[in-house]
Amino acid sequence: MITTKRIDSLMKFIEEKKMVSINEIAELLNISVVTARRDVEYLEEITPNIKKVRGGAVWKENESGDKENIGNISKDYLNDRFHKQSKTNIKEKKQIALKASALLKSGDSILLDAGSTLFEFAKSISPNLTITAFITAMNIAEVLEDRETITKIVLGGVFRSKTTTMVSSMMEQMISSIYVDKLFIAATGLSYTHGFTCNDILEADVKKQLLKSAKEVYWLVDSSKVGKISSFQISPFDSSHTIITDDNIQPENQNELEKLMNVIIA
Repeated sequence: MITTKRIDSLMKFIEEKKMVSINEIAELLNISVVTARRDVEYLEEITPNIKKVRGGAVWKENESGDKENIGNISKDYLNDRFHKQSKTNIKEKKQIALKASALLKSGDSILLDAGSTLFEFAKSISPNLTITAFITAMNIAEVLEDRETITKIVLGGVFRSKTTTMVSSMMEQMISSIYVDKLFIAATGLSYTHGFTCNDILEADVKKQLLKSAKEVYWLVDSSKVGKISSFQISPFDSSHTIITDDNIQPENQNELEKLMNVIIA
């Protein structure tokens, strides 16, 4: 798995040296030549500042001479699929994340689902809060790793690198043994006929267990997903749940949702 620390170190190394060989990269990071080559290919895809060349990599500035969000790219994305998802409706996801994090208070225990909106939520948690966080995604664990006021408990299972999530019956058993104050959960679709849905049957099973493990449930779903139906149902609407969505939601959709559950507009 490509970790954010490794990618961050590699980008800084290439920027400083301007031109490096694959062998130098492998030696620096204590990885194989094959892995070093793949890391360079990955960086070439996510940033215009790095170019793969025969036997190595070179650093190039953009036309303005600035780095193009280089630090944010290294810290925000673990893999290509997540990178692409994270760029979609990013403004709305940040709005939702800020509104959701404002609901936290010191002493809370929280359970965090996976997903790009939950990733933004984790980044937005105030450094002044002392909380306990149960985490189901490795990229979110990495975001919070240096936060000393947060007690972090990573729920283990089978790691799926394409989505950075943990799944399996073992994961579900671990979730069933905890009960928290607040759950923050994501979905890829929301419709009046099928409720909340997602694209993966194993992740749907994990999400169903998450819903049983919290006093308060907050769905973090941007408005582009309203009216969409994904392959697997997570949950029908529940009047005790709250959805936090962005202000691009159509008024008629907001009115209908408010009849079914609590709605917060970010």
